[in-house]
Parts: sequence; structure tokens; C-alpha cells
Amino acid sequence: MAFRLKQGASISNEVRRIVLKQLEAAISELHSVGDPQSDDAVHDARRRVKKIRAIIRLVRPVLDKDSRAVDRDLSTVSRLLAPVADGRGIVETLKEIEHRYPASLSKRALAAARAGVLRNGARADHEAHARGILRIAAGTLRSERSRVKRWRVRGEGFGAIAPGLEESYRRARRMMLTTWSKPKASHFHTWRRYVKDHWFHVRLLEGRCGNHLVAYERRIEALDGILGEYHNVILLRELLVTDGALPREEAARCLRVVSRYQRVLSRHAEILGARIYTERPRRFVRRVRHLWRDAPADDRDAR
Repeated sequence: MAFRLKQGASISNEVRRIVLKQLEAAISELHSVGDPQSDDAVHDARRRVKKIRAIIRLVRPVLDKDSRAVDRDLSTVSRLLAPVADGRGIVETLKEIEHRYPASLSKRALAAARAGVLRNGARADHEAHARGILRIAAGTLRSERSRVKRWRVRGEGFGAIAPGLEESYRRARRMMLTTWSKPKASHFHTWRRYVKDHWFHVRLLEGRCGNHLVAYERRIEALDGILGEYHNVILLRELLVTDGALPREEAARCLRVVSRYQRVLSRHAEILGARIYTERPRRFVRRVRHLWRDAPADDRDAR
């Protein structure tokens, strides 16, 4: 499913089209929990919810006020799905640590950590099933369709998205600087949310800008991946500290390696973020505006 604004189509129509497609896809993915394949589907559904919320932020300055209620409901859905979706990420992060540092962890320590991660995931799946989380989430998403169909964007062309684009870039850039000065887990998490919004916005625009943003978009995607892995590391740390079934000695060994990996991710995020957010927000938007205007005539709509 292409997550791009179509060439020559109005912004208003495109916003509704893309949001409705993401809603339908997310609803279809919320059918079961308890096995890797279904948990992957839940992860994908939550990702679609994040895409929709990113679109709302992009056009919020010119979007009907009805979108605020939709955004609040989607935020609730995202929180409901988080325990199941995050469990998948923690499993993959533990595999990556095992691959990166094979000589630093004994088989016993790895087995203990893996068992703890799987127990945590099973608890999350069981609770989601018992509470009917997927049914509630899917029902909420279905109810949003009629609201979205009534959305109206007050403006067209690049002018309709420029303010939201500038704000998403500014927030990500500002939070990067805050995270560098105060590298707390909460700051990394917020930075990741803002980077993800910016990434989705660039993905939406790159086709309308003659595909000149593709290389830039891939750098943002890489940064989002690093920050997502950092988030998983934080969740893994919390699990190792709080899981009473883990032997203390084995948990301590794992925590030392996890901290090592966390420092690597932090450094990589700092380097890549410095490459991405070199421009000031207004200059960045001016550059994108020029790409939009310089695209072939068939690629543009009204300005």
C-alpha cells in the first residue's frame, strides 16, 4: 500500500483516501493474539495508527476540528495495543544482542533472559485476549471511518502542508538537542515519536517532489530504526530488573551487555541525527517547497 500523496490529486481528497486505507488495513490485522504471526499483525496495525496520527499532525492547521476527537481515540488504541506490539520488539532485540555479543553472555544467562521475555510476552497476550483488546481497538477504528469521510482541508497544494511540515521538523530537531544534553530514556522516547512523524511526512511528500527526498527519507528511516531499537532496549532492561523469576546473577550479566548495546545505539543516533537535522526548520521547508514546485507539471497540483 503506497503511503504517498498521488500526483495531481487534491490534498483534501488524498488525506481522506490515505487515512481510510490505513484504517481498513489496521482493522483487518486485529484478529488474534498469541503467536508470532498474529503479534506481527498487531504491531503492523499499531504502526498504521501512528501513520494516521502523523497525517493529522501534518495538516492539523488546516483540518476540521473533528480530527481532534479522532486523534484522541487513535491515541487510546495505540496504548491498548502497545503491550502486544512491544513484546515482539523485545524478542527481536534480545536476538540482536545475542548475535552481537556471543562471547559476553553465557548460554545460561541467555536462556534465563529469553525465558523471561517469553513469559512477559505471554502475559501481555493473555491479558489482551482476556480484556478483548483487539475487539475494542477494531471497533474504535471502525467508528472513525464516518468521521474521516467528512474531513475537509482548508487549503490546497504545498501551502496546506507547509506549517505542519515545518513544525514536525522543528520538534524532532529540538528534541534531538534536548536528548543530547539530557540523555534520559523519556527524552529518547519523545525524540523517536517526533522523528517518526517527520519520517512519515517525508514519505508522503517524496513522490510530489520528484523523488528527490528518497535518500533523505531513508536516513530518517534508519534513525527511526535505531531509536526504536533503543526503546526496546529500555523495555528489556526494565524486564530484567523487575522479573523476579530471573536469577540475580544472570540478570546482572545480561544488564551489563544491554547497557553496552544501549551506548552503541545512543552514539549511532547522535551521529545520524546530526546528519539529518542540519538545516533550520524554515530553510528545510523552503527547500522542500522548491522541490515541490520544480517537479514536472504533471506531478503538481494547485499551489
